[in-house]
Amino acid sequence: MVFDLHNDLFTSTLSPARIVRAQCAAADIAVYAVWTSELSRPMEFIRKCLRYPAGKHFPFAVEDLGFAREDEVEEICALRPLYCGLTHNGRNRLAGGALSFGSLTPLGARVAKRLNRAGIAVDAAHLNRESFFAVADCAVKLIDSHTGLESVCSHPRNLTDEQVRIVLDHGGVVGLTAVRDFIGGHRAEDYVRLIDSFVQRYGVDGACIGTDFYGTDALTGLRSYKDFAAIADKLSDLGYTEREIDKIFYQNAQNYFSYRSKENI
Repeated sequence: MVFDLHNDLFTSTLSPARIVRAQCAAADIAVYAVWTSELSRPMEFIRKCLRYPAGKHFPFAVEDLGFAREDEVEEICALRPLYCGLTHNGRNRLAGGALSFGSLTPLGARVAKRLNRAGIAVDAAHLNRESFFAVADCAVKLIDSHTGLESVCSHPRNLTDEQVRIVLDHGGVVGLTAVRDFIGGHRAEDYVRLIDSFVQRYGVDGACIGTDFYGTDALTGLRSYKDFAAIADKLSDLGYTEREIDKIFYQNAQNYFSYRSKENI
């Protein structure tokens, strides 16, 4: 089973009909992230996505809340995404993105706290270093939905050792992504190397899957969820037990978001 923290199906180039068909081949749980940065009417798009069969039965997330007015932040809280990111790679009125500059703004801090009060995690995936540390100072529920590791491949989008430990110290999880530029390779074996590097440095409990399917070029040998059977075999060859693989693929994410059933807005 796979619990994918980040799938870009809703903002892919697929037609609505193909989106519906694609969700039938999804993981046991795939979080559909709505990338709002290039949408002209983000809230309308989000509402439309939630009318798809996939939107009704699978959790969703918002990638870049920079567009949202105060009333729209309240509406998003009522819609209950699993997590929201404050920005994409650029700077906006909430925070600085990974490929930009600037820190968390006072408005961004208020939005992060409001999300947490609603039981919605703040996603650090696209924050630059300065914004990351500022968000970590004010957020209670902090995750990274799709990232690589700076220790494996140097990239502004990847987490440093200090950042990983901060996410884990918040009780959060890290979605390990299958993006070529972030893992320093283009093969499934490179993805296995990323997973193993994380576990060797930080343990198995915070490691999750965050593919970024439909938002990036697929890896050779990892093009769909059915290919995770081969990923599991490769991890098994490295000495991972079935229980450890299940934790990485599914249980860690499931356990993290279990608080949602106990909290109300």
